[in-house]
Amino acid sequence: MSKALYALAACLALAPSFSRSETLAAAAESFVETSLSLPAGSARAHSVDPKLALGDCASDWVWSFPYESRNTVQVVCPDAGASTKRFVGISLANTASIERQPIAAKASAAVVVAARDLAYGHVLAADDLTTTMPQAGRPLATTLTDPAALIGQTLTRPVRQGDVLGRADARSHLIVRRNAVVSAWSEFSGGRVVSKLVALQNGRAGDWIELENPQSGRQLRGQIQTDGSVRLGLKKPVATSTLATTKVPASTVD
Repeated sequence: MSKALYALAACLALAPSFSRSETLAAAAESFVETSLSLPAGSARAHSVDPKLALGDCASDWVWSFPYESRNTVQVVCPDAGASTKRFVGISLANTASIERQPIAAKASAAVVVAARDLAYGHVLAADDLTTTMPQAGRPLATTLTDPAALIGQTLTRPVRQGDVLGRADARSHLIVRRNAVVSAWSEFSGGRVVSKLVALQNGRAGDWIELENPQSGRQLRGQIQTDGSVRLGLKKPVATSTLATTKVPASTVD
């Protein structure tokens, strides 16, 4: 396999925005044809229900060629995490001529790197990661350009500052355990309301879980943040360090 093909297979590209009614198969075909500069109809999706809708993603779906070929496309919603990851098989027309085409400029997209030396087992936070442009001609072993894909995950190896990071370098980290008491909060004008609730499910950063108020028995739903707290009600997490905190009794969230 040529170095050019390896670089293309490893690079990540963002597909155009798709409507909610767009099918997964059609969106995957459009991504392939756009990223490889192919004429319409050159890509055909298979191994997927042709009627399956792509669905919604608040931050836009992130598309890539995850392996050293152009026969598989991966799509994931960064906000929702690995549970949204899907793979679509792709067949290309006139493969021989396509293989000879020059690599698109997307191969030089920025990649995620460690902002400092980090130990094995470290839970990644936003300030542990940054992005940089890869060195010319350097083979890449990552498909990541957005640090958000790794925040809240645990490193599977020690890394040094500047090391390029991929999905294999981190795994999901269980932050909240069932029956544990967690700090749950919701925003209001000027700050937030904080309460101690009981988690009814295990969860990782970004997961939505059910919780229970131990005083009233009322059940609520919230999203786990990277600091272990749970944000109630809203779909998109915010930086936990930017809001004022007001602690009040648990009953105030009912």
